[in-house]
Parts: sequence; C-alpha cells; structure tokens
Amino acid sequence: MMLRSSVSPATSTTPAAATTARDRSGSQSSLDHRTSSRLSVLVIGGVAGLLVAIIAGRPLLTIVAAAPLLLAVAGSLLHRWPDLAATIDSPDRAVEGDQVDLLVRVTSAVGIPWLQVDIQLPADMQPVDGIRQAIVSVPPGGRTTVRFPVTLARWGVATPGRVEFVARGPFGLFLSSTVLQPRAPIRIHPRDGNRPSVVVPERLRMRVGAHRTNRHGDGSDFAEVRPFRTGDSLRSVNWRVSARQRERWVTVRHPDQAGDLVFLLDSFRDVGPEDNRLVQRAVRAAMSLADSNLGVHDRVGLLDVGLRIRWYRPGQGRLQKARLLDALLESQAEPGLSLPKIDQLPLHELGADAMVVMLTGLTDPDMSLLPIELKLRGLQVAVIECLADDHIAPPEDQATELAIRLWRVQRAARRKQLVDHGVPVMPWSADQPIELPVAALAKHRPGPGAGAATGWAP
Repeated sequence: MMLRSSVSPATSTTPAAATTARDRSGSQSSLDHRTSSRLSVLVIGGVAGLLVAIIAGRPLLTIVAAAPLLLAVAGSLLHRWPDLAATIDSPDRAVEGDQVDLLVRVTSAVGIPWLQVDIQLPADMQPVDGIRQAIVSVPPGGRTTVRFPVTLARWGVATPGRVEFVARGPFGLFLSSTVLQPRAPIRIHPRDGNRPSVVVPERLRMRVGAHRTNRHGDGSDFAEVRPFRTGDSLRSVNWRVSARQRERWVTVRHPDQAGDLVFLLDSFRDVGPEDNRLVQRAVRAAMSLADSNLGVHDRVGLLDVGLRIRWYRPGQGRLQKARLLDALLESQAEPGLSLPKIDQLPLHELGADAMVVMLTGLTDPDMSLLPIELKLRGLQVAVIECLADDHIAPPEDQATELAIRLWRVQRAARRKQLVDHGVPVMPWSADQPIELPVAALAKHRPGPGAGAATGWAP
C-alpha cells in the first residue's frame, strides 16, 4: 500500500523551500546492493516446476513452470544498479508550534521505479497525519523531492533522525539500500508571549536607555519644578509656572539610562523527567528576561556553566538576541562531570557596573558558592532559585523519602548561606510566572530615595 506523501518532480522547486531552507545534508553511507528473496523463489520454483513437468511428461506444465524463470531472466537483463545520492533540507531556525517541511532530495543517474523512504523523528518533531514513510520513483538522471511535514512540539535543539532508503529494481528482484544521517540541527525558539518584568541594574551607565534614575537631566520622567539657575537650558523653562511666580522656573526631569546585565545559568546539575527538566525551565526564564532587557536597550550577556563554559559578553541589538537564544537552546546538563574551577570562569571580564542574575536550582554545593564569590568581588548579584521540588517524582518507599528530605535540608542550608552573605534569593516554583520572583526581589533593592535606580521594575 502506498502511503500518502508530498512529492515534487525534479523540474519544480517551491520558492518557499528555496528561500527558507538551506542545505542541511548529512553523512550518507555507501550503497548496499543485494538480491531479494523474490529472485530466489522464482528461480527455485521455476526449476522445481520444470523437473516435475519433465518427470510427469506434461508439456503444458513445462510452459507454466518456465514463466517464473523468464520473469527472473527479464528482471536481471533490465536491472542496473542505481547510484543513489540523497540530501535533506530543513529550516535553520523555527518557532515552537510551527509546521515545517523536511525536504528529502534524491538523485540517480539510473532510474528507480520503486523507492521507499523512511524517516525517523525525535520526540520534539511530530509528523503531520503520522506520515513517516513515502514510496516514490526517480526518473533516469532526474531528481525527486519528498516532503515530510512535521510540527515542532517543543522548543530546544532537534535534529531529524536517520533517513533510510530502499530501492527495488524491476519486478522487485534486486535491492539497494543506504542511510542518510542529518548533521545540522533545527533551533526551535520558544513562542513569544508577554514580556516579563525588566531587570534594572543598580548601577546604570551614562547611556541612553529606558531605566529612570534619580539624577537630574534630559529625560521623560518628571522630577520637580524649581527656580531657574545659571546653566539651565531655556528649553526646560516652565513658562506657565514662571508667569505665575513672575520669575523663571524650570522643569527638571530624570534621565533614562541603560545598564549591563549578565545571566549566569547553572546547567551543571539537572533533575526531573524528560518533558519537565529543571534546566529547561531556567533556560526559558533566561530567554524571557534577556528578551525584555534587550527590548529596553540594555546590554545583556550570558555565562553558562554546565557541560562546558560558554561566555558571551554583554551586547545589544537583534544580533545579540539571536546569539543568546542559540546559546541558551544548546544548554545541556551532563551528570558525572567535574565542576570547573573558579579560576576557569571568565569572572575578570565581568564589568564592575554589570549585574549578575543567577538562575539555579541550588542542586550543586559548589555552584551555590559562586554567587558568594561574585559578591565578594564587589559585583551586584541576585539569585532566582528554580525550585527543584517541582521536578521530583513522589517517593515510592521510605528510603527515597528520607533521601529527598535530606536533600531539601541541604538546599535550605545553601539558601541561608547565600542570604547571610547578602545575596538575595527569590524562590520560583513551576506554577508561577517569572514576574513574581522579579517583583519580590525589588523589595530587597534600594529605592529612589537611596540614590540608586528603581531596582527591579515590575
């Protein structure tokens, strides 16, 4: 039975595929040529029929017995081994929930009357209508494109599985098979929702931004009205108040400035089932907060400590956003590795005015000491604790329950140690939006009356 698939001939190429997909070809194994069991059945059946016809002396039976042999001879004469070559194209980036096309292109100098294409898909890719197989034909010297529509069910980095090809010669007597292994992944970005709260660093730079400061200067937020002083600009004169007071008065405003923000992602230890991982939630929160701060012209950087150390200096603009998203999507946790030493981290590149926001589950004792080290170096540090209890399955026996209780006590001790060193720690459970810990952390920051910025703006 021929399964439904979308096949386009070699002479037609859809513009959408040409513009949105780039070459994602992988490594292809060599062709494996072999004869099918059908050829053996025809030969053995034909020879056996001839022997029976000769022994029985039945001429008509000889004609019937010779038919399988003639079919085998005709198929052998018509057959030529194909030189099948295949590539797979897919989008480089996509958004969670989108439907994309995986395009498998097959070429051969020798015509292939029957070609079976099977594709394996990861859990992040759901085939539309369950299509994972197609049966097509390839014209001599031409190309056939097979389209497999898939839905990207979950954000992250996903690579299509191996693609298996089985080509059959005339009458299905000869088989040629090969395997194509894609090598380039698809980066699936989370679907944009409402932007969460914006993290406002305590120390802002003299750079145009969107954060209100307590200093006076050119800006959009009203500060006060006072009498005119030498050096004031005539553009700031409040003519209405000046007319009432019969002397010059000026309107003073708060300047809007920007800051530097570095997200420290703890991806060293991970807990939870495959579809509900602790690091995945921390990554998604970092994406949302980075997007929000980049939207208000802050410089945002990333320090990912996990399988390997990745450092991205603070930057601005759409290019920086794409760079950070790609880095966050590839964040992986690898159990059993040794934690990098403190001198291996690029802490010397963190600016004195940069604020470090660590997203962690406090599951590793050494990683829990890193915010204290940053605090002792004079940096602004805050911790958003992704509660790991939300990712732990209920205990099945008493020993497991005792182990989980001990684990909770250890994490509570680490949390208290951070607070004792002046590092604010805000818990964040899986059923809460990221705005809640951001708003709660604002209470631990100095307000406008203390001569600093407004803290964490809800």
